[in-house]
Amino acid sequence: MDKRVCAVIVIVVALLILTISLVASSLKKLSSKEVGLQYDTIQRDLDGKVYTEGLHLGPVGYEFIKFPNIYTTMTFSKLQCLNSDGVQIKLDVSYQYRVEMTNLKKIIMDFKDFDGFQDVLHHVGVASLHEACSHFDTVQFQANRGDFQDKLEDILTKRYKEVNCDVEDLQVNNIQRPSDYESAIRSKERAKAEINVALEQRPKIVKEANTTLREAISEAQIIVDKARSDARILATQAEAEAEAILEQYKKEAEAYSSILDDSGLDFTPEGFISYLGVRVIADAKNPVYIGLQSPAQTSYLVDSSGKSN
Repeated sequence: MDKRVCAVIVIVVALLILTISLVASSLKKLSSKEVGLQYDTIQRDLDGKVYTEGLHLGPVGYEFIKFPNIYTTMTFSKLQCLNSDGVQIKLDVSYQYRVEMTNLKKIIMDFKDFDGFQDVLHHVGVASLHEACSHFDTVQFQANRGDFQDKLEDILTKRYKEVNCDVEDLQVNNIQRPSDYESAIRSKERAKAEINVALEQRPKIVKEANTTLREAISEAQIIVDKARSDARILATQAEAEAEAILEQYKKEAEAYSSILDDSGLDFTPEGFISYLGVRVIADAKNPVYIGLQSPAQTSYLVDSSGKSN
């Protein structure tokens, strides 16, 4: 074969290979989850057109600077921040973010690529969490958790907007306070619960106490009434006995007076006593021995002169 022909064939093959290589280096593919800008690595030129899914032809040797076309998750686990009381709070937060496609060239000019942009977004997120945390005290983190999430979302949205990024679906998954504070809160809650139980039981206890008091008053009144009744009965009995005794003594006095009058005896105390003595001795069933002082008066008859014999 002629040397010229061989040379031509070699050149044609070389040109074909070169053409294929150039075409291959000018074709780049983007997936359905990606967008990108063409960057001419030879001319150092960045095209402003945003390319989406598909196979794209560009300058020889160019490359795509790619960004996600979907929302990407940013997660913070056990991130520590100080609230307005100076208490350290640990947060578990996640949210979705996506670059603004209309400002993709500016973002690349500012942050080079997605890795650089994502690193900046992470720091912006940390700063936003610290800022939001400083707006709430320890009690508000427990009582107003929804307000904290709204405040954080507002701060994140504004800060991410400054770097041409959208934020969606913010979730505050956990708010952890210091263990000592949590113990104090639990003790406080238990105390509140016990107070509430006591307040709920108070009407019942007061009612029981009032019932017991009324029963005691009623019982005391019954005792007093019974005592008064017994006293009246005893007084009536005593009065009746006293009247009976008086009546008995009265009758006895009348009887003795009648006896003395009928006997013609001296109705003096001495004479009456002497008469009783004689009657007792006379009625005695057993012998009675009496020692009398001398001289003894043996007769209590009164003569006409008024003297006793």
